[in-house]
Order: sequence, then structure tokens, then C-alpha cells
Amino acid sequence: MSAPRVLIAGSGDLGRRIAARLRGAGASVVSVARRPRPDEPDLIALDLTQPVSGRLPDAFDVLVHCLAPATRDEAAYRAVYVDALRHVLDAVPGARRLVFVSSTAVYGDHGGARVDESAACRPGEFNGRVLLAAEELARSCGRDALVLRLGGLYGPGREMLLRRVRSGEPLPVSEPPLYSNRIHIDDAAAAASHLITQSAAGTFNLVDDCNAPQPDVLDWLADRLQWPRLARVAGPVPAENKRVDNGRLRGTGFRFDYPDYLTGYDALLR
Repeated sequence: MSAPRVLIAGSGDLGRRIAARLRGAGASVVSVARRPRPDEPDLIALDLTQPVSGRLPDAFDVLVHCLAPATRDEAAYRAVYVDALRHVLDAVPGARRLVFVSSTAVYGDHGGARVDESAACRPGEFNGRVLLAAEELARSCGRDALVLRLGGLYGPGREMLLRRVRSGEPLPVSEPPLYSNRIHIDDAAAAASHLITQSAAGTFNLVDDCNAPQPDVLDWLADRLQWPRLARVAGPVPAENKRVDNGRLRGTGFRFDYPDYLTGYDALLR
């Protein structure tokens, strides 16, 4: 069987890691980003939020949509997730497989209950609503679609919780607590590559094994950093709260390098 030809729309932290993993598995990979990079010769510089028909070769087996918005507002999300997806599908009609990188935000609020890929999607925030619309476009476009719902990414350069601990600001707590659904960025790239090389289709949650309450995670990080734990204050019930299950991903034989925040952050802080 010939090596699959893969076009990755997006060459950020995650897109570059997926590209490296796929190349290591023998795939031929070309990436698209808004700006050229001298260190990435197999990169096409295009703004996919604008129509690009005729400016991309129709010579790929797999399209991977892995873009991210530069700003957190609805117009930016719609341009990157819906418009850009439609543009790249129009530009490369010959690719029969589509991989869309989405988010667990599409589930919305489930009151802290455990959810798998069959759970109802009822996003209350604009990001989840836009991503759900993009998922629907991916599934209805006539390609074999693989939708990856990622939890919060952490890893090198992604240190939101570390900054939160160092801020010293009191931590609002509630009952039920806000649960943390995360995945190390290297595991996210490995899982994406694993599913692509398996020719998987359908929807998969990409989160690690540990849906710990976020206050527990922050306490552990404070202890690990030898910083004071954040003071607790009464807070509102989280607007969107769930514990995302990864059993379907585990069932494909995938194994995590960082199955929980303990191993992931410990490696990051060494």
C-alpha cells in the first residue's frame, strides 16, 4: 500500500506535532498556514478563511483540519472552523478522508456527569456552538469523517494552570466541583496520528484518564511548586461541567505517555 498523502490545515503547536508523527509513520505530509516558515519547506502559505480554490493541489488522500482562532470571539471561531473548513473542502475535492479537530466544549453542561461520544451536545457558549456546526459540516461533506474532540491541552508553552497557581488569587469552589478534562499535547498528537493511520472514522474524545476536580489539580501543582495553596472562596456552580470519557480511544489500543495530570505536569516541571 502506498504511503497516504496528508494535507494538514494548520501548523501550530498541535498541527506540527501531528505532522511529525505522521511522517514518522511513513505518510507524505504537506501543511498549510497563514504565513510561511523557513524551517518548514513542506508548507503552503495561504489564508484558509478566504476561498482558495485553484491554489492547492488536489493530490491528497486525507485532509486534517487543525486550525485555531487568533482571538476568542464568535466571528474568529466561525471564520477558522466553519468558513476555512468549507474552503479547504472545496479546494481539495479528491481527498476522501477528513479529520476535524474539535473540542469537548460541544458537550456543554452535564452537571458534572460522565459523558462519552453518545452524549447529547448542548453547548451554551459560542465556541461550543460554532464547533458543533463545523462538526456537522464535516460529517455531511461526503468524506469519511473522523472528529476528534479534544480536552484542554497542556504541555510545553501551555501553562495556564501553572500561571493560575502562581497568581495567588483565591479559587472559587462549588458543589459539584469543576472537573478537569485535559490531555498533554504530545498525547493529543500521538492519538490523532494513531487514529489516522488506523483509518478510524466517527467521533473520539481525546482526554486523559483522570477527570480530577480542578481544585485538586491546582492543590497538587501548588505543592509540587512549593507555593501556597490557593485560598478557597464560595463560587457559582460551573456553567459547563462534565467528566469526559476516553474509553472509545482506549479501545483502539492507544496508550498514553501521560495518562493523568500527575505524570504530565511532573514531566513538564522537571
